[in-house]
Amino acid sequence: MILTNLTVRVAAGILVISFEHKRRTGIMVASIILLNTGVFPLIAATLGFIRIILAHEKEVVNPRVNRCLMFSRMLFFVGLGLQIAGGCLEGSDSASDVATGVKLVKAGYSIVVVFAACLLLVQAYFWMHLPDLSHMSSTVSYCLGEKRQLRPPAELTAQPQILKAMALALPFLIVRIAYLFLSVFHATDLRWNDLVGPIAPFVLMGLSMEYAVVWIYLGTGFLIPSWRELKGDRVVSMTRYPLVEQV
Repeated sequence: MILTNLTVRVAAGILVISFEHKRRTGIMVASIILLNTGVFPLIAATLGFIRIILAHEKEVVNPRVNRCLMFSRMLFFVGLGLQIAGGCLEGSDSASDVATGVKLVKAGYSIVVVFAACLLLVQAYFWMHLPDLSHMSSTVSYCLGEKRQLRPPAELTAQPQILKAMALALPFLIVRIAYLFLSVFHATDLRWNDLVGPIAPFVLMGLSMEYAVVWIYLGTGFLIPSWRELKGDRVVSMTRYPLVEQV
């Protein structure tokens, strides 16, 4: 996520510098698209965290949640395709093509926001079922007639951490998406213009929000157990409350 975000930012910076020297429509459109693209790696990282929870909570999660995520991913790719197509048309010399491109870009961003709303609904579902996701809190129990020292499974201790990280990052994502909408739907207002407008709104509502989410997710990645540790756990309980033993 960090590498993707930095790559997008470096590419956007190069295009902005190029636009300052050669004010061409194509460079301007490409610069604006890349300046607004920084939010997509963050949304993808949020989806990745959700998929981690789904991978270890198949018995708890309602199948409709998986269908909702599948539908939302389709929306994401449709929205991304509309943005790319619209961006290509915006660089045209034809006024009608430019107008069509603007409409496609706006439609694409609107669809991506619907995708983000679907992710928010899935997070709300997880919070409603948090006791089922994190019911393992004891470390000592009797199992199969023998007293054994056991620890909570790594994936169960990771779920609340992931949910808290996504909840902590949510306000920053909302502000970033709000700025994205303002820059796209009010492009004629220089206050929200990424390319020629004032730098303060872009830094405060754009870059700082992105980096806040990046650091939150990066810290969460170090806190949650590794996949190797998760694979080392084995379920040994005969009840619906699994107790896990290192093997």
